Amino acid sequence: MRYFNTSGPCDPAEHYTVMRPALIVKGREKVRRGRYFTLFAPRQAGKTTYFQLLMRELGDEYTPIWVSFENLKTVSKEVFYQDFDHQIKQELSAYQITADDAVNNPSSLAVFFEKIPCRKPVVLFIDEFEGIPDSVLSELMHTFRKMYHRKDYHVLHSVVLVGVSTIAELVVSSASPFNIVDELKISYFTDEEIREMIGQYVAESGQEFTKDVIRAIYENTKGQPGLVCGLCQYLTEEVATDISKPVTMEHFYRTLTHFLTERYDKNIINIVQKAKEKKSFMIRLLFDEKPVPFSVDDPDMSYLSAHGVIENVNGVADIPVPMYVKRLITAFRPLFNGEGGHYAADIRETFGEYLTQDGLNISALLNRYSEYVRRRGFKAFDTEHLKEAAWHYSLDGFITFFIGCLGGQTFIEVPSGRGRTDILILYGNNKYIIETKIFSSSLYFEKGKKQLAQYLESERISEGYYVVFSNKHTEADTLYSEEEINGKRIFTYVIRTCFERPSE
Repeated sequence: MRYFNTSGPCDPAEHYTVMRPALIVKGREKVRRGRYFTLFAPRQAGKTTYFQLLMRELGDEYTPIWVSFENLKTVSKEVFYQDFDHQIKQELSAYQITADDAVNNPSSLAVFFEKIPCRKPVVLFIDEFEGIPDSVLSELMHTFRKMYHRKDYHVLHSVVLVGVSTIAELVVSSASPFNIVDELKISYFTDEEIREMIGQYVAESGQEFTKDVIRAIYENTKGQPGLVCGLCQYLTEEVATDISKPVTMEHFYRTLTHFLTERYDKNIINIVQKAKEKKSFMIRLLFDEKPVPFSVDDPDMSYLSAHGVIENVNGVADIPVPMYVKRLITAFRPLFNGEGGHYAADIRETFGEYLTQDGLNISALLNRYSEYVRRRGFKAFDTEHLKEAAWHYSLDGFITFFIGCLGGQTFIEVPSGRGRTDILILYGNNKYIIETKIFSSSLYFEKGKKQLAQYLESERISEGYYVVFSNKHTEADTLYSEEEINGKRIFTYVIRTCFERPSE
């Protein structure tokens, strides 16, 4: 039986694989036209799997060969061309093609493809292209430019440069024929493609995935291939191991907890490391409701975009993958803020007031939080270092403390809409949603209630809690309200944060 692959390219004979026929057609059409083009996507996005599938499709009409510039960034010109020559000849030997000439400089590269005895046009895939030494980049690109315009004299029909999005900057700066408009970006899986891949597993194993689990996989990953395969692999091999029973949301939440708190996933670790290098910008992006216009000229955005942390979404910088957002929020959370001892004001606290016959009394818990904020004031918040995030982390820490004592679980949720972070509470068979925001205006305040109602509808929950931090409200304002919006009960709590600053 095949398995979900989390390391290296997928082989359809061994792994459950998204075959991507529409994307294959696009790539084949560019090759047919003899284009020299870029193929790019962030790490762990399925580039290698895709171009290897494309190479298989090209084999009937072309001679596809693959080389890699990985680990060549710092080598000399001489070593670079030696390695390039070796890889090309190694690939050609698989087709029983031998070449007497050597590639040892730009001119010899053109001559090489003029003389090799190849009956079918060659398609050259260069993987990890950004690993090319700076000393070689310009001369190699100009050689390809010359060859592109003299195709009648050699067999090099098409060249595909494979790498992350920074490849575009390299190509443009070298004045090559690789027009970045003529590119092929490897998109993430669609929900339909995820269902198709999981369907392969179900057909072979007989173990079903509930519809809610498949939906949760897509909504948490937005189809990021590495994460999709990672979740499916852990679900089937580590959590839901009894294949006679379906994979359920209980299994999914256990898996999500693992990925958000303890998983050494190379994809996520890379995202977190890159984001931490731009922490101030990321905190703003995660918690500020105001949109940030996307610009590749901004060094922070250019860097984060190249590494797959953010994307240009309708002209605005955004983090497209919810699991990235959740892990980043977790990564930026202070491990200790010294407030745990102040959450329960009475040492005889039994937590009984937070329980009902049916589940949890969230209103009582939020009333306690409001009292705690009034009592602790500035001492409770790391506003100097966390700024926009301070209020979120305060509520998250408080809620997590009490729910943990009561035997429940808490998760961060990131429904669509900037500046929105929700706390999902699981207790028994019940789910509770607390949405947090910072008050900016009455317009956004009211808009947030409608967004919460829509989110409750998607989660099939009848009521939700809306916690808004405000330094503009006074004790004379309405700080608590209940209302029904689109059939959903919304409980609103305004938490005042305009404390009297303590004296030095």
